[in-house]
Amino acid sequence: MGLESTKNIWILKQIEGLGNTRIRQLISHFGSAESIFEKEFRELVEIEKFNKKLASSIISARDNYSEYENKFSELLEVCNNKSINLSVFTDEDYPSNLKEIYDAPVLLYYIGKLERSDRYSIGIVGGRGPTEYGILMCQKFTNDLCDAGIPVISGMAKGIDAICHYEACKRESLNYAILGSGVDVIYPPDNSKLYHKIIETGAVISEYPVGSKAIPENFPARNRIISGISIGTLIVECGIKSGALITATFALEQNKEVFAVPGNINSRLSGGTNNLIKKGQAKLVTSVDDILEELKAKLDGNISQTRSESQKDELNIFEQQIFDLLSNDPIHIDIINEKTELSISQCLFHLLNLEFKGAIKQYPGKYFIKI
Repeated sequence: MGLESTKNIWILKQIEGLGNTRIRQLISHFGSAESIFEKEFRELVEIEKFNKKLASSIISARDNYSEYENKFSELLEVCNNKSINLSVFTDEDYPSNLKEIYDAPVLLYYIGKLERSDRYSIGIVGGRGPTEYGILMCQKFTNDLCDAGIPVISGMAKGIDAICHYEACKRESLNYAILGSGVDVIYPPDNSKLYHKIIETGAVISEYPVGSKAIPENFPARNRIISGISIGTLIVECGIKSGALITATFALEQNKEVFAVPGNINSRLSGGTNNLIKKGQAKLVTSVDDILEELKAKLDGNISQTRSESQKDELNIFEQQIFDLLSNDPIHIDIINEKTELSISQCLFHLLNLEFKGAIKQYPGKYFIKI
């Protein structure tokens, strides 16, 4: 809508008591952010659920409009120096799915690029201290979604979030990190390298002002944006008190699909995901095809061939034989040798090829698993 609209929405955001929902209500009522500052007190108090205090605050902002303009100019200078962009909910580049949720942020700050294909994205979240199984599942689902042309959204936290972003960046696939701090504040600091990689392949995004610190109360609200941008949210290995469950709750409230990877029933780190499945709040998924099938209508044919399908055509007869034998549980080379009746050297040769193709993974002691 242009810089003038962005400026006026930013000014509205500075008014105490005016949240995202009320600002959208005002713009819907009067037609534009600019026109709000042209209204009289009487016209403002006539709006449903609008009180005299809020109306007075808007009139006060109008009277001090030039002061706000100067502050906005200072913000633009800072943003220009830090390559920060602003997107308001009336802009074309603003994520289309996010516009539809309750309490959608009227203003986003971002570094990187926003692409319209984000309307087909999947949110991926989970625990911050995943097991080897959780890491493997996150890698598997992220890679397969990226290979299917599906952008991924997460929160750049340690654990599942970071793994998701790393895998997407390796494939140069569009991914967004939604931060609980200003976009110029890297949190956690250990993810500095990842932060810059995400900017190269997608964007870091926040509703919080430039320079905002990462404080605990920011993160639950941040989670609604992860699920809001996405058409579905995948939960990978989390405990019963994990913040990932807040994202799942937001997704359900937004009428979005929730998926969960089942975990070991004896592991406390799988308690959250298993409980979602048990309560019927999430669909159990064992492959990316389960997600794509569920979302077929919303994807509207905007997906590529999945990795599992494309791999199958690339494997020779011996590689396929070994690949079919493997599972998510590590299998030793001696078992592979015994069951395929191939020599050890032949097994190692074909296993190496499978590893190069990204179909399997090797663990210490010559153990192998299927990805």
